[in-house]
Amino acid sequence: MKNLLIILLTFSVYLSAEEYEFEPTPNKAEYYSGNFNKGKDINDLYKWADKFVEWTDDRSEVWNEMETVIFTPYYSNDLQATDFVWLNLHPNSSSQYRTVENWAKYGGKLFSTIPITNSRVTEVWQWPVSSPDGEISDMGFVRFTDCNLMEDVSMREAFDAYKRFAIKAKSTGDTMGRKMIMSPVGAGDVDFDFVYSLYANSPSEYGKNVDNYGENLMDTPEAEALNNIAECGNGRSYTTVRVKEAK
Repeated sequence: MKNLLIILLTFSVYLSAEEYEFEPTPNKAEYYSGNFNKGKDINDLYKWADKFVEWTDDRSEVWNEMETVIFTPYYSNDLQATDFVWLNLHPNSSSQYRTVENWAKYGGKLFSTIPITNSRVTEVWQWPVSSPDGEISDMGFVRFTDCNLMEDVSMREAFDAYKRFAIKAKSTGDTMGRKMIMSPVGAGDVDFDFVYSLYANSPSEYGKNVDNYGENLMDTPEAEALNNIAECGNGRSYTTVRVKEAK
């Protein structure tokens, strides 16, 4: 009986391990969004970002794992609602909350000079699906859509489908980065399961990949499978500038 139990448990673990094809490697992100203070604009935010990076460099043992990117809205149904999005990207929660503690204790003087007012601050988990190929340019491009899973589809099944599509896409010359973004804290009540992010190292590279999808990917089984995974909408796009690299 004992041996039978061991066999059943081993078989159960094997089935669990084989259930999904790919394993996500999560990271954490903080998204700050809001508006410029009176008389201020994006150039003032870039100047403040330079000071912020200098401040973090003086405390590199806390901040060196973090990457920071500033987004400017481009395609949106309400360009007056948000002037910017500030992204801090961390490899894990330990790294993230070290910076939270350090900033809360010592960042007040610098924060008092910030040229913007945040209206929403959220933290999320992200599952990277693919990374953009090539060198990061002085301006990137990103699109977000809100997605709801189809009935009886799990987040892991969706990740596998996106991963299979990304592998197929890369074989046709695609250079896009992709992420699934979920479990937001600070976003209030949301009516979606996850946010899908699609991004490239430059707007022109993004456009090439959109054309590549229509020419080489749209009718593939991997692309058609995505229609059975989730319904996505509320698309919005941003130009991006990386102001701090992770070290």
